[in-house]
Amino acid sequence: MKSLLALAFAFVLMVSFANSYAQSPQNNMAIHVQVKVQNSDGALVAYLETDKVIITDYASLNALLDGNSPLLHKKIISIGDQKYELIKATDVLIHPSSTIVSENLISAQSGNSNELLAFADHDGYPVVKGDKVTTYWTILRPVS
Repeated sequence: MKSLLALAFAFVLMVSFANSYAQSPQNNMAIHVQVKVQNSDGALVAYLETDKVIITDYASLNALLDGNSPLLHKKIISIGDQKYELIKATDVLIHPSSTIVSENLISAQSGNSNELLAFADHDGYPVVKGDKVTTYWTILRPVS
């Protein structure tokens, strides 16, 4: 019975850590990422999900999310008395070359370069030239 209780406590602790990892104490933003990799024939090669997202620039990410990009699908939802903005974005990439690990990130144009704003922290997946990677970003942030 004690080992069952310890296992249940460890599971609750792991779930709490996983759910809070992508949340910012500065703005309480939660991000979940799903990645689907298909070969050039359309067959599923890999699928992964993570809520481990590292945000490198909160202010710039919020400014990007505040914009009216056609890539961002937004709606307001309520959870209890709190209102949240639910933002979904889908990114599709056909890989031009083979690589051992691929990254999924959010960046913004800054002058002549791209500024990294956030990236999904996962083990990656191998791709070959022609693989199609579809990344689904789901972002939840409080409405101020």
